[in-house]
Amino acid sequence: MSVHHAAETGSGAVRPEPATAVHHCLIEHRRDYLRYFRGRLSRPEEAEDAFQDFCVKAIRGAGAPDDLPGARAWLRCVLRSTIVDHYRRRAAQRRGEDAYRLEPRQMQVEPGIDDTPACRCVAAALAGLRTDQADLIRRLDLDEEPRTAVAEDHGVTANALGVRLHRARQALRDAIADVCTTCGDGRFADCDC
Repeated sequence: MSVHHAAETGSGAVRPEPATAVHHCLIEHRRDYLRYFRGRLSRPEEAEDAFQDFCVKAIRGAGAPDDLPGARAWLRCVLRSTIVDHYRRRAAQRRGEDAYRLEPRQMQVEPGIDDTPACRCVAAALAGLRTDQADLIRRLDLDEEPRTAVAEDHGVTANALGVRLHRARQALRDAIADVCTTCGDGRFADCDC
């Protein structure tokens, strides 16, 4: 690992900059820092990742001291904050994984088994729509077919299909309100059907 950075001189030639105290400590104590992470993390790859994070923080660190004793003390603080950050990220990741595991999964239903809406009012309203409007709602909303395929079947553009679907949905809303006032108000759970 090279610790020299290139700096351009006035003549255009590139000359190496001297290593900073932080760079010097990183190189000189690399094994010690890596051992620190390996002693606190259970998996070697986690230790390597944490060490890399530490090095990036140290190299990018603004306000790092230029003297060796100051750099060593500053790096110890960066080392501790890196391990704390790693533990926090790992805890957040575990919380996310636990929440995902507890999340209820929607069961996969084979298409075509039962494509009728759960509420009888909606099914009755859907049956009362014009054939083309009912077909759009069944294919796009209930069967979740790709819009491009439906547009192609109807011989229209995707934009025209969007307009037709909007009109079909509005017609369905009106038909639901005609069939059942409770469902028409959007209170499907309160419906007796």
